[in-house]
Amino acid sequence: MANSVYFASTTLHLYTAAAIAAGRPGEDAHLIFIDQPEGKPYALYDIVRNWPGSPFSSVNLYYGRFPGLLNKLKRRRQLFSTLKSKLAELLPEHIFVGNDRRIEFQFAMHAATTLGCNPVGHYMDEGVFTYVGRKASRSFKDMIIDNFIKKISYGMWWKNPPTIGGSDWISYIHPAFPDLVHPLLRGKHITPLDASRFNSPAMLELSETMMLNNGVEPAALAEIDTFVTLPHESLFERDPDYKKRILAIIRQQSTQGKRVAVKYHPRNKQPDPLSLAAEGVCLLPSQVSFEALLPYLSDQCEVWGDLSSTMVMARWLRPTLKVTAFTSEKPDFYKLFENIGITTMEATSHPDQR
Repeated sequence: MANSVYFASTTLHLYTAAAIAAGRPGEDAHLIFIDQPEGKPYALYDIVRNWPGSPFSSVNLYYGRFPGLLNKLKRRRQLFSTLKSKLAELLPEHIFVGNDRRIEFQFAMHAATTLGCNPVGHYMDEGVFTYVGRKASRSFKDMIIDNFIKKISYGMWWKNPPTIGGSDWISYIHPAFPDLVHPLLRGKHITPLDASRFNSPAMLELSETMMLNNGVEPAALAEIDTFVTLPHESLFERDPDYKKRILAIIRQQSTQGKRVAVKYHPRNKQPDPLSLAAEGVCLLPSQVSFEALLPYLSDQCEVWGDLSSTMVMARWLRPTLKVTAFTSEKPDFYKLFENIGITTMEATSHPDQR
């Protein structure tokens, strides 16, 4: 049986990897969590290791975020050594990743090639970049400076992607909306994701475990009328009007008698940076991923959020839900959102004027 390696640095990557692996029964799938802060506990690692319905034969965690530049270089070389040993053990024929800029993925492709595996690289849809592209990847900084530094620091095997998923290491892409992928990705082999696999009994088992471990009863989500998912708190700091817009949405929904739930970004430093608890909303634990909560929302629930991958996943996995994005910060996302049926609200608009 052929071996496949799946790299996951986010919960979305985990869900997508699990959905793809479940649809490839002729392979032995192995999951590796990457890009986590060294020394900090990672609850999801233990949850997946103890997941009865897991499609993965093994689960490993390799820390990837280290303090200090010199220490980072030293620790990454140690990481490469550990990773190469794992690859020599598995000899993977396929390697999957949600972001081919990850140094672990590119090194794995290089190392597996030197081991004679001739691995096939796969990009798993990680959201908006699949469709609108990543402009920074074609900037002078990324194409010249960052590209040169990485080649000198790590090796000539580093390949700067023209956009996420576009590096020469990638042969196959697995998108949610195959007809809308960015032009730079259309030359790859396209294998559409199967939305039904995200609602399989095994995946729901994973979602319920994540919720129950954080004190969320799955049945309680069906009582929510309006679900507001928020981005990283750095956006609040850059935009002083952000809180006003969120409060306007919450108050407009609440005055209609709707039960509002809010979930902050999992990497926020503060538990309630916008002080929304004072508005009487239900604050859901930020550690529980949106992908875990989404299947349990009622068909009448409205989802509100920023112009982000979260909205794309909501539209794809729950196409009957009303999904509204509430910012004008990223105008290049508007056409994508319009094409997939997401309502966009101008930053200066009142929620009633959508």
